Amino acid sequence: MIVLLDVGNTQIKFCQVLDNSLSEPMSLDESQVIEQIQRLSPDKVLVCAVSNEAFCQRLEESCLESGCAYKRLLTPDCLTQIKVGYQQPEQLGIDRWMAVVGAAQVAPRENVLVVDAGTATTIDLLSKENKHLGGWIVPGVDMMINALYQNTDKVKGDFSRPADLGFAGNTSDNVNRGCWAMTVALIEYAVRQAAINNVPVSKILLTGGNGKVLQANLQDDTLLCPELVFIGMRQFIDL
Repeated sequence: MIVLLDVGNTQIKFCQVLDNSLSEPMSLDESQVIEQIQRLSPDKVLVCAVSNEAFCQRLEESCLESGCAYKRLLTPDCLTQIKVGYQQPEQLGIDRWMAVVGAAQVAPRENVLVVDAGTATTIDLLSKENKHLGGWIVPGVDMMINALYQNTDKVKGDFSRPADLGFAGNTSDNVNRGCWAMTVALIEYAVRQAAINNVPVSKILLTGGNGKVLQANLQDDTLLCPELVFIGMRQFIDL
C-alpha cells in the first residue's frame, strides 16, 4: 500500500493507493498524518510539497522509524510524455505539475484548462497534443478577501461561499461575491485566451478547496476532480 500526501500552504491532503485505486482524499493536520503513517505502515510514502519543510523533514524521519520508503517528488524528476511549458521546469510548482499530469489522464486528447483553487488559484493550459502551454498564478479567493479586509479601515465583513454572485446590498456580501466573481471571470477569460491561441478549451478541470463553488458559477463544461493531484502522483509511485 502506498500513501500519497499533498502538502499545501494551508492543509495536508492524504490519499492511499490500493491495487492502483485511489481512496477518497482526506484533509489531515500534521500529527494526524504521522499517526496514520505509524498505524498503516505503508510500503512507501510519496510526497508532493510546496511548503512546510519542517514537517517534510519530520515525516521523513517518521518513515525511517516505521520502516517505509519516503520519496518527495520534484518537477524535474517527473517529466513525462507531456511537454512542460516552463523553460526551467524546476520553477514550476510540483502541485501544479501533478495536476497537469493528472489532467492528461482524466481528459486524454482534449484541450484542458486546469484550475487549482486553493490558497492561490493556479490556471494551466494543456493541449490535446500533451503540451503544457503555461498559465497564471493569482491570489486565492480567501487571500483576496483577507487582503481587502486587512488593508482597509472601513471595509469589514465575514468570509462566505455565496450561493450566487449577484450584486449585493451589504459590504460583507459585496466583498465575498466580488472576489468570487473575479475568480470566475479570470477562468472565463482564460478560456477566451486559449481560443485566441488556437487551443479551444473543451473541458475545465477544477480542483482545490474552492473548486465546488467555482463550478456552480461557471457555464462551460466543467469537471470537479478533488483527487486530480493524486491522479498525477500515482504515475510516479515507482520512482
